Amino acid sequence: MLALYFVYFIITCVFLGISGNLVVRSLSKIAQHYQMREFVLGFVLVAISTSIPELFVGIFSALNQIPAISLGDVIGANIIDLTVVIGTAALLGKRVKVEKELNKKDILYTAIIAFLPILLFLDQELSRIDGVILIVVFCWFIINLIRDRKHFKMLKDGITRMQIIEQVIIFIISLAILLVSAEFIVDIASHIATELAFPEILIGLVIVGMGTTLPELSFESNSVRKGFSGMALGDLLGSVVMNSSLVLGLAALIYPIKAEFLPFLIGSIFLMLILGVFAIFAKTGAKITRREGIVLILFYIVFVIVSILAR
Repeated sequence: MLALYFVYFIITCVFLGISGNLVVRSLSKIAQHYQMREFVLGFVLVAISTSIPELFVGIFSALNQIPAISLGDVIGANIIDLTVVIGTAALLGKRVKVEKELNKKDILYTAIIAFLPILLFLDQELSRIDGVILIVVFCWFIINLIRDRKHFKMLKDGITRMQIIEQVIIFIISLAILLVSAEFIVDIASHIATELAFPEILIGLVIVGMGTTLPELSFESNSVRKGFSGMALGDLLGSVVMNSSLVLGLAALIYPIKAEFLPFLIGSIFLMLILGVFAIFAKTGAKITRREGIVLILFYIVFVIVSILAR
């Protein structure tokens, strides 16, 4: 039965990869038409869209009174975004160019928001009040992001209104396929984790986290290969922000989150370490090279080994 789950996992990944490619193509044309900056597009629109699997996991795990899966998923997904996802994009695209729009304030705010749930969980619980705090922080961040950057300026690029409508339809359909595929992957990965008898938070950290970040992996790899590094990095940081604030906030609001502290501590230490390494790579040479991408992926491998051995 375990082998069959792996077969289903691979098949679903194929669907996700195809839909991710179509999402990038449609979004790039929409961005050209409205002169929407790649970074803002990735941060606000795509990051929220590709983070919907984490959101669903958070809501359903809270409704089933097992929110530790969501906590592990968020920390694991953030680590994977900053290591495997951006590392793979750098390997496939030879490098990930860091646009000027990715400034120190964006990285700093992302790091602070990623650290906030760790700080709130030091009493070993994310209460409903903590959930409200995280949701408020998310709303504040999005409002400030939109206010600081001008977008939706009309651009005469020769694309007709009907073509834009067509691209919007393609985007919606592709995104739906992408998200459904991701949900199947999460479900299959959860069954695999259950068969292996992993603790709930470790299931989230290692198995579910990998499943829910597949939309980001597909989107960012295709974005970098097509020359839209700004969109990829916007999605990356936007996903970290949304996971750490809105996703955990809603889950905690539905049902207070408690979990085993050791896996949480290990994940938190690795997340802070990786955030620092990512920030250094991003600001050094205005690009993330293949070599740096390999280093980031190795960080994730070490994280998985340590997490499994510590259980």
